[in-house]
Amino acid sequence: MRILIVTQGFLPEMGALSNRLYPITRKLVAEGHDVFVATGMPNYPAGVVFPEYRGRRSFREELDGVTVLRSSHYTVPRNQRKWAQARSYLSFIPAAFRSGLRAGPVDVVLVTSPPLFPVIPAYALAKRRGAKLVFDVRDLWPDEIVACGAAREGSLPVKAIGKLERWAYRVSDAVTCTTRSFMDTAIQRGAHPDKVAMVPNGADLELFRPRPPVNPVSSQLPFGDRFVVMYSGAFGIKHGLEKLILAAHELRDEKDIVFCLVGAGARSDALQEMTRSMGLTNVIFAHERPVAEVPYLLARADVCVSSLMPEPYFDKILSVKIFEYMACGKPVIAAQSGESAQIVEESEAGIVVPPGDECALMDAILQLKRSPSRRDRMARAGLKFVEEKYSREASAATLEKLLREVVGAGRLRVAKPAPSDGAVLASNGVLNGEKRPRASAIRR
Repeated sequence: MRILIVTQGFLPEMGALSNRLYPITRKLVAEGHDVFVATGMPNYPAGVVFPEYRGRRSFREELDGVTVLRSSHYTVPRNQRKWAQARSYLSFIPAAFRSGLRAGPVDVVLVTSPPLFPVIPAYALAKRRGAKLVFDVRDLWPDEIVACGAAREGSLPVKAIGKLERWAYRVSDAVTCTTRSFMDTAIQRGAHPDKVAMVPNGADLELFRPRPPVNPVSSQLPFGDRFVVMYSGAFGIKHGLEKLILAAHELRDEKDIVFCLVGAGARSDALQEMTRSMGLTNVIFAHERPVAEVPYLLARADVCVSSLMPEPYFDKILSVKIFEYMACGKPVIAAQSGESAQIVEESEAGIVVPPGDECALMDAILQLKRSPSRRDRMARAGLKFVEEKYSREASAATLEKLLREVVGAGRLRVAKPAPSDGAVLASNGVLNGEKRPRASAIRR
């Protein structure tokens, strides 16, 4: 098949979106498909185009057998100024269409949301090419916008986005969702039940796996021999990381405990200012790191934290970072409810505490600090659980099968022969002997 993926984020950008798509594209290429990605110039989350891409209107590059087609658009720091963010989202619509046209004839267009607006150019491209349209739902819009306080329920923007969402469900040939709650909602809002499928998140087991705690990456940070509580991921409004800083404040007299936050996002500056104003010396901000370095930092953690604000919508979310923590052999403290909490409890990989409760979070940290044997049991249980049920490789295989079924036999474009493993990974870099993705520009 010739497959076009429309997405507002892709490697070398970091985050849950890129982490979901990379194993999918890797699997599709390995199965012999021609894969194209229509996207913009890398800029997430700071809104500043990465140096090697600046000053270009369009750019084409090869990334592990995937042809990435980029067009410039208006970029801003994510989720800081509402109208500027809206302008950025809207400017991506024509940019994605221009990028997608350069892919030529395709059999199927896969568009991933949020943001929701890329479904517009994806639909136009599918119509122009006579291709099928698959709508991949990772979070629900406008629900998340309302839950995070970016817009009011019933406001004009929310109504408009709601209409766009329902239209996308109706016109798509298939809808994939990361949780069962999302599947139920998609059906309620107009998706045909027979066209909705589950393609869950999970961990990329080639990247996220247990590693030695002492390594060149973790040794860059001043952990010493302290007990390390680590968060890795986006610093978004919905993550409620202020409660983690408050827990650090409550534990400031425990000199052998240190908190480490790895990542970046809309709340980065506010969280660092909060830490400074409290005079905390037990919090380390490791900032955003290349995804290949993250497992080496997680290797030094004693426990890992996943957190969301106490809001009913967030009960539907299944946090990606939980699977990555488990895959690295780390016990999890989930300050969450709903599907994420159910996964932690089912796997026996950690402790669930009420979201938004820094005292319960602090107590869970102390419990696990005092019980190394309990941490070891949780680590082993979580690793086994992910390997058996929630690898990204298995999810990618599920999606590949679905795409074949949607396109059907007898009308496929000519696809290139399946490359060997060496060809798939030929453009990868190496970190301590480990493979990692690296883009290679070929023209424009």
